[in-house]
Amino acid sequence: MNILSLNCRGCGQSEAVRELRLLVETYKPALVFLMETKLSKDRTLELQRALGFPNAHVVPAVGLSGGLALFWRRDVVVFAQTMSRSHIDAFISGDAFGGKQWRFTGFYGEPRRETRKNSWYLLRFLRAQSDLPWLCAGDFNEVLSPECFGVNEREAWQMAGFQEMATDCGYLDLGYSVLPFTWDNRQEGDDNVKVRLDRAFGDHRFMDDLGASVVKHITTTASDHSALLIEVKRNERGKRGRRRKSRSFRYEQMWQRHDDYVDFVNREWDPSIGEGDLLSLAASLEGLKSSLRTWDKDVFGSVRKKLTTLREQIEQERNATLYQGPTEWERALMGELAETLAREEEMERQRSRTEWLKSGDRNTGFFQAKAKARARANRILSLKKPDGSCATEQEEIERVASEFYKGCSRPKESLIRGWSVNTCRGKLQWRWQMA
Repeated sequence: MNILSLNCRGCGQSEAVRELRLLVETYKPALVFLMETKLSKDRTLELQRALGFPNAHVVPAVGLSGGLALFWRRDVVVFAQTMSRSHIDAFISGDAFGGKQWRFTGFYGEPRRETRKNSWYLLRFLRAQSDLPWLCAGDFNEVLSPECFGVNEREAWQMAGFQEMATDCGYLDLGYSVLPFTWDNRQEGDDNVKVRLDRAFGDHRFMDDLGASVVKHITTTASDHSALLIEVKRNERGKRGRRRKSRSFRYEQMWQRHDDYVDFVNREWDPSIGEGDLLSLAASLEGLKSSLRTWDKDVFGSVRKKLTTLREQIEQERNATLYQGPTEWERALMGELAETLAREEEMERQRSRTEWLKSGDRNTGFFQAKAKARARANRILSLKKPDGSCATEQEEIERVASEFYKGCSRPKESLIRGWSVNTCRGKLQWRWQMA
């Protein structure tokens, strides 16, 4: 299912309508969210019919500013919840999702920075209205980081307000493909400014169910904004699509919580009798890495499996001693469970790289969501080939990457042997004489 989101900067001109019709015909979105239509309700409904959509929710423009619209096709069920000049919030369902409901909010952030905090208050309010998987997309008129080009730099306090709202709402950026910016002031030379103002967020529930969704920036000509094309896709659990490589070694900070950790490292570390050079050090590190792999599997064990086992043992013990207080064995199991939970939190924190959250929070749902966001960011979906085309299949991506790095390691025919050494020697002699 595709969703198209666009700040059209006015839909009254024939050029804008023509481009919208072309976008709809090309990408066949089931939902279309439009911002700054600058149209009355009647004219927005005329646009709906011109684009071929049977259903619509409309927030009319006030004078010559604002205006929102949400159009959808017959095969999608949309239940509108709330609407304002800044948003349209709706519950979505359909056969494509097995009848499961999720939530879509089309959002338009305050264009004036002195009132933009009201946008963040509104999104926090919307967060509390439902626990359905949530997708929020639109023009937020702000950036999470310096995602801009040109002289119009964003101030830190502006970005901080947006970042804090995204954290409070549990938002994860769905990312993008193609061009990195969504707004262009279309000025020339040093006056040109480009910013990524449009984006799509999903909360951790959305990522659990529909985390395979992807976002593409679509260039437009009638508006100074790019359109967002959001392909909403369910996670295909258990399907083996792309080949999985063997897991790289990762040092786990939670290992340090084990009582035998220090003794184990002291026992396994072999400084390799020899000259003490880098090769000896590398060999020692490789040996320790191999030992840690084995120790993690045989001694430390899977944290999540251990949590499940401990909870089952506690439940069995409580059933056996239903009419008496906690036994010594139950207390021991509870202590081991608390320690294992601490290890799990440490593991999720390390994977999420959220260093500003301190120990003891136990908000592992948040850590897991951040780790999933990192996993999405670490995916390579395409690579540009030397001829300018894009490789999108996994095997082709691997081949392009391999050929690129092989080319980097080949000696260049144009490089004259000895040139670098002789040139550096000459420069060193010259600097010595100058000194």
